Amino acid sequence: MATNSDSQGAVFWDWLRPLFASTDNEPRREPPPQRGMALTVCVLLSCVLWLSLTLGEQRTQTVRLPVEVTETPEGQALAEVPPTHVQVQVQGRGLDLLRLLYSPPVLKVNATTSQVDVADMVTLPQGTSLQIESVTPASFEMALEPPQTRRIPVQSRVEVDLASDYELIGAPQLVPDSVDIEGAESVVQGVDVWPTAPSTIENLQDTAEVQVPLADTLRRLVDVQPKAVRITARAGRFVEETREVEVEVTGVPSGQDLVSLQPSTVRIRYRVLFRDLFKARRASEFFATVSYDQIRSDTTGYVTPRVHVPPDLYIRDSEPIPSRLRYYTFVSER
Repeated sequence: MATNSDSQGAVFWDWLRPLFASTDNEPRREPPPQRGMALTVCVLLSCVLWLSLTLGEQRTQTVRLPVEVTETPEGQALAEVPPTHVQVQVQGRGLDLLRLLYSPPVLKVNATTSQVDVADMVTLPQGTSLQIESVTPASFEMALEPPQTRRIPVQSRVEVDLASDYELIGAPQLVPDSVDIEGAESVVQGVDVWPTAPSTIENLQDTAEVQVPLADTLRRLVDVQPKAVRITARAGRFVEETREVEVEVTGVPSGQDLVSLQPSTVRIRYRVLFRDLFKARRASEFFATVSYDQIRSDTTGYVTPRVHVPPDLYIRDSEPIPSRLRYYTFVSER
């Protein structure tokens, strides 16, 4: 006599068989929706069975645990970077290993001694079947030295991407331009500058002010204060202008030879910040000079005038035209 479970199984297979079976006499046609659903259910059940079997098995896995030094002795600092990770070979159920791989615990090291026994410090999550088989490295040394504090300049690694036809007005300014570093004496003495993190100011046309963090160089050995600096960069558009000025001979002793320049005027060609263009046209500080000492020491018959421009305006690339002047001397009657 058939049992109730046998009859239910027969009914299930009688329902499932038409979804997969087909006869040669039947014309080929698209599979019914029920067959696709059955295939999906079978695949999902297979995956669930495979996962349950796999995660329930005992396995061995190597896991990388991050190392963090939490404390150093009073009056001591790390002189060498300790290992960033240790490799731990662990045995346990697949599900527990998966949790460990997804969220590995941090190995907190107390550097109160020069020799650290890593194997004794590794702790695994409680309530699991995990067991430690080996730890690599099993131990390591902690190099300690007296600490030192030093003030060093900041090195900017910020690039400035200027807009078309724009130029920087002076070098970018850093505030503060130096930082305090604290660490082991041998480490601190070997550091001359501290760089910022790489960064870029895009399409600069006026003034930009950005906060830039310092790079994490020697982060595990040296403490840096402050952690960031403010960088100010200014840009402007320059235009070319010319001014004609008289050339003055300076330093001629009283009653000495008279000097004449040919020509007696020059044009000063310069580039000025566009916003200062009209100020430059009205400024009276444009002039050119030739010193009497230049003439006395010259052997070519030509001298180069020195150009003077307004100090309160942003002016670049000033030059006299022509660049050399002929001179004549007249002996005064005594």
